[in-house]
Amino acid sequence: MSNPARELLQDKNYRGFLVAQTFLAGINGTSRFTFVWLVITLTDWTAAEGLVAVCLGLPAMLLSLPAGAYSDRVDRKRLFVVWTTALIVGLATVTAMIATGWATPFRTGVAAVFIGTIITVNPPNLNAMVSLLVPGDRLMNAVALQNGAMQAAGFSGVIVAGVAIQVLGDAGGFAFLTGFALISLLSIRKVVIPPDEITEGSKQTASKSLGKSIREGCTYAAQTELIRNLLLISLVLGSSFAVMQISMPRVVEDVYEREAASAGTVLGAFGFGMLISSAFMANKTNVRHGRNMAICIGIGLGGGQLLLSFAPNLFVAVAVMLAWGMNAGVAMASHRTVLQHNTAPEMMGRVMGLMMMGFMGGLPIGAGIAAALSRLMEPTNTMRTVGAATIVVAASLSWHKSIRSIP
Repeated sequence: MSNPARELLQDKNYRGFLVAQTFLAGINGTSRFTFVWLVITLTDWTAAEGLVAVCLGLPAMLLSLPAGAYSDRVDRKRLFVVWTTALIVGLATVTAMIATGWATPFRTGVAAVFIGTIITVNPPNLNAMVSLLVPGDRLMNAVALQNGAMQAAGFSGVIVAGVAIQVLGDAGGFAFLTGFALISLLSIRKVVIPPDEITEGSKQTASKSLGKSIREGCTYAAQTELIRNLLLISLVLGSSFAVMQISMPRVVEDVYEREAASAGTVLGAFGFGMLISSAFMANKTNVRHGRNMAICIGIGLGGGQLLLSFAPNLFVAVAVMLAWGMNAGVAMASHRTVLQHNTAPEMMGRVMGLMMMGFMGGLPIGAGIAAALSRLMEPTNTMRTVGAATIVVAASLSWHKSIRSIP
């Protein structure tokens, strides 16, 4: 019996690409925690962590689509190398700022905008690369491997960063992220990225202005019902999950009376759960994607946050996060596979940019919601409210006929 995951990992190009993307994803997931925890140590103002998360995520909302459109026009590997190098420099600068005592809430917000901008450029480009590296019948397996590895890196990175902060101070967490970026850059060096499929559409894209390419990408997504619904799901889930990421460190500190390492462990459990289910999906060859999304997105992703809000202690919270991550691994493998299978090659970068604008750009929306609700209720009630609302909205989208009928 064939083993799709093993076949993919034996390909040195895909393997090197996966390592590079995994460590970059680790920075994206962990930076939210390190910035939020830094602000918690700098001020007792409860809305501050939500505001710094807005600073970190706002570039993704504004720039993911232009980044995706630009990636459709240039050499994808060169684009990755240039912006990952810039990320190494940026993270090292923030580390030095904290270590020398220059960090203030305002300067942290400025640094978050700077790092968030650099982080935004690569994800659409990387997600468009995967369909160039693997055959079509292995796309779902490749996506599942990516999801598992990326989330495991992001959330296990939170655990290690939490320990680094506790042992070395806030600068230790950002030094750890700088190392992640360096590994990512080194891993991509020998990877050969095949050129994009040359089509009449891709030739026309290269000859048009960037602004016109962006408008065409938006029109394409808006007028294609399945893609439109999948992208709306990305925005809902990105916003909802951001509320949990912002609220949970405060719950760990105030309710569970624990420190940074414990907060990292709670968030890290999600990544391990997603790794388990993604490894399972990576070896599946017959998957009902419509059913997966209807159950795991329509109910599971909002339901996980709702259950987490009732966790009475750290140990129950870790168990809920583990189960929630396992649900998410199945959900995201089906979501991205269907989205990429149904996107025209010349539109891939722009659609991936729109998807990332939802997942990553949902951070400022979720941060704004968390900051507003923090004035009215405790963090646990914030997660409870948002979890219930997510079930309602996500179910209405994922149970739509265009998604539910997918085999």
